[in-house]
Parts: sequence; structure tokens; C-alpha cells
Amino acid sequence: MTAASAACLFLAKVMDWPYAAFFAVYPILLLGLVPVCNLRIFAQFGVSSPVAIMMSGMLAILGNVSPYLASLIFGLFAAGCFTLMAKGTWFLVGALSLVSTSILVHLASYPQIDGDMLKTAQLLATFVAIIASLLVHAAFPERRAAPAPPTPAPAERPQRIALGALCATASYIAFQLLDLPDSLSAQAATVLVLFPMTLSAGRRASWQRALGTLAGSACALASELLLHAHPGNLLLLLSLYVPGLLYFGLMHARERAGPAVGLAAATALAVLAGQLTPDGDIIGTSLYRFSSVAVALGTTLLFMFVVDTWLSALFRAGTAEERGRR
Repeated sequence: MTAASAACLFLAKVMDWPYAAFFAVYPILLLGLVPVCNLRIFAQFGVSSPVAIMMSGMLAILGNVSPYLASLIFGLFAAGCFTLMAKGTWFLVGALSLVSTSILVHLASYPQIDGDMLKTAQLLATFVAIIASLLVHAAFPERRAAPAPPTPAPAERPQRIALGALCATASYIAFQLLDLPDSLSAQAATVLVLFPMTLSAGRRASWQRALGTLAGSACALASELLLHAHPGNLLLLLSLYVPGLLYFGLMHARERAGPAVGLAAATALAVLAGQLTPDGDIIGTSLYRFSSVAVALGTTLLFMFVVDTWLSALFRAGTAEERGRR
């Protein structure tokens, strides 16, 4: 994770590519979420990028015609993604397609964002992440057995898919209505915590993401203070970035719990390091990032509780009615 992310960040900074945070984060997601890399995994990761680009473009067009229709289409798309995740085999393509679409739609909704540049950066970052992951996985192969991802029983899938799709659609609507151009991390967090597709697991995921974001932001703040007047010195930045990412990668490997505290901290550090520019204010960005993520997660949990309570009552009533017919 550390080698791939540092190499991609270095390449993006040297080539002066836009959205360097994409290049730093994507290798972490690919190698952190899936410890076993094979052709099917890389294909899922690669397919998720054009799917997200096409879906975000369609939503942008529909949003200008009818916001209600765009919200309905996004809800159906989210339900399809959660269906893939619930079945397990195509979890990665469903998860990454949903997250990437949410991010691209959120960014592209602001007039100051160059849509073509955003889509190019998305495709290029995905391709570079796959190449880097192939190389580092060959150099540092994973020798431990990968734990099988938990999948819900067939009878539980409809309720879980509905919970995830409704909450993801609510997040999409909220960030389309509110003027929050700097809250990309908060928007992504509201989607990521839905992946377990249960309220109890969502609470645990929210707590872990909040802790990880705090740890990653604190590490980025410490790096900013050490860099002081040299934020544009790439070698100095990497000399501080690599030890922090190594520590969070070690935490993630020891947790063996998927996207828990270690991975959340690693992605937070990667995003902030990618956003660092000679004239940027990473201190203000770090503080805003943590506070916005905390507010977004709290709001998402409250909405999950309401939706889960309603769905549980609805499915219980349906089950009772079916038994009565029998």
C-alpha cells in the first residue's frame, strides 16, 4: 500500500497532473480492500471507473432536465450496486462504482470544475493504480490467507439493499442541494459507511471512520508543521508521507477488518497529501475535513436509524401477511 501510493503520488506531482489525491488514494483502496490481487479484481477496479464516468455524465444531463428523475435514476443505480455487493462475487465493482459516481457527480455539479479534466484524471488515476498495484504485489506478495467477505443470507438481502440504496440516494440529494464544494470527504464517508448494509455495522463503521479521519488528519497536520515553508518540496513531503502511511498500513494489516481505522487513516492522509500545494492551507483543510466528516456521519447514522426502523416494520408486516395467506 505504501509503496504503490507513494509512487503514484510522486508521479502525479512530478507530471503536474490534476487531482493528485486520486492517484494517492486509489492504490490504497485497491490493495487495502482486496488483499488478493488477480485478473478478476483488477478487471472490477478498471470497469468501475468508466461506469462511474458514464453514470455521472447521465446524471448531470438528467439533473438539468428533472432533478426528481435524476434522483430516481441514482436510487436505481445504487440499488444495483448494493445488489452486487450483497452477492459478494462482484463486491468491488459495485462498491467502487457507487463511490466514484457519488464523487464525480458531487464535483462536476460546480461550475468552476472542469468536467473533462476531472474525467481524465479519474481514468488516468485508475490505470496508474492498477499498474502500480501489479508491480508492488509482485514485489511484496500477500502470503496470508484472505478472509472471505461476509455476505448476507438471501432472505436478508432485500431489506439490506433497500437500506443502502435509500440512504445513498439521500446523501446524493443532500449534497446536490447544499453548497458544499469542499466537503468531498464527508460526502464519500456517507456512502462508505453504508457498505455493511446494517445499522449496527454502520455505527461501528462510522466510529472507525471518524477515528481514522482524526488520526490521518493529525498526521497531515504534523507533516505540514514539519514542512513549514517548503510544502512544494516533493522529496521532503514523501519523507514524511511514507512513515505515516507505513504506520497506518501496519494498523490496517493487524486489524484484518477491511475498511476500519487503519484504512480510513491512510486514505485521509493520502487525500490531504494529494491536496497539498505551495500556496495551500492544509491546516484549515484538515480541521474542516474532520469536522465535516463528523457531522456527515452523525447525520447519516440518524437517517439510517429512521430508514432501518421503517424497513423493519415494513418487512415484518409483509412476512406476517404472507404467513396469514398460507
